[in-house]
Amino acid sequence: MTGVRFDDETRARLRRRLLDRGQVLATLLAAVLAGKDKVRELAAIGLDAKPGLRPEEVLRAALDHVERLRKQVEAGDDAYGRCHACGTDLGGAVAMLEVPWADACPAHAGLA
Repeated sequence: MTGVRFDDETRARLRRRLLDRGQVLATLLAAVLAGKDKVRELAAIGLDAKPGLRPEEVLRAALDHVERLRKQVEAGDDAYGRCHACGTDLGGAVAMLEVPWADACPAHAGLA
């Protein structure tokens, strides 16, 4: 699928929100790598510790995810804002501006 689903202003706002999320994640990663316990902070931003993964692995995966989505937004990729598994629309601009790092519908959340 290709095509632009979001206008330039919306894409700029989505990009900014993703960059902000990336900064939060990078700051937490730096703290974790410095030996600080940030498990509570991870949970507070929706990144509960996954069994078998260290906090830095969870944060690196989240950063990679945000970067992939940012690239989709910048490219105007039609896949952005759709479930990664089934392609269901995740709610358009309003929903994506609320949680721009979302990439799964309720049926597929947690399966990535």
